[in-house]
Amino acid sequence: MFPIMVHLADEKVVMVGGGEVALHKIENLRRFGLHVHVVSPVIHPGIEKLADEGVVTVIQKPVEEKDYEDAFLVVAVTDSKKVNDEVAKQAKAAGKLVVHAAQPDLGNSTIPASLQRGRLVLSVSTGGASPTLAKQIRNELAEVYDESYEDYIDFLYEVRQIVRKVEPDRTVRRHLLKIAADPIFYKDIERREAFLREIRPFAQAIQL
Repeated sequence: MFPIMVHLADEKVVMVGGGEVALHKIENLRRFGLHVHVVSPVIHPGIEKLADEGVVTVIQKPVEEKDYEDAFLVVAVTDSKKVNDEVAKQAKAAGKLVVHAAQPDLGNSTIPASLQRGRLVLSVSTGGASPTLAKQIRNELAEVYDESYEDYIDFLYEVRQIVRKVEPDRTVRRHLLKIAADPIFYKDIERREAFLREIRPFAQAIQL
């Protein structure tokens, strides 16, 4: 597996299956702002509630290939191995990203256990060997990288945007960004603000 982050906010995501596993997957995807299209003859009450809230789209019927022909990502989570296998086969042949929840090797993608702290996303995958272990590791990381990292990552993001704008020399840029990534800035909010006050005027001068 090659690890990669994919921006899916503007892409169609289809969940084939409408049971409890599908609900769990949907809740995970919604943390990243994704609108999921669910195709299934039977729909879990939790998914129906999400549909009523307008955060998912439900197509209550047996799946057909046309239901995911315009999808970017297809997730097969029905209670039928035959259906999941067929969906994965067809979707892969059509060049889709495919997650086969029960048998990952029949798909070409997996959804890792993820931790989000604002712009910071940490993902753990065992390649389908043990989702339980992946979640355990994710939970351990959650204790190390708590909510305070959200503001710190926002600080690093702002620094990077300013430095890229005002400093043409790549070596100098790397040096400044390395300074900003010093753990002392994570622990000291006042020091962060002082650093930003020093570099913001340069960006404002360029805008003028």
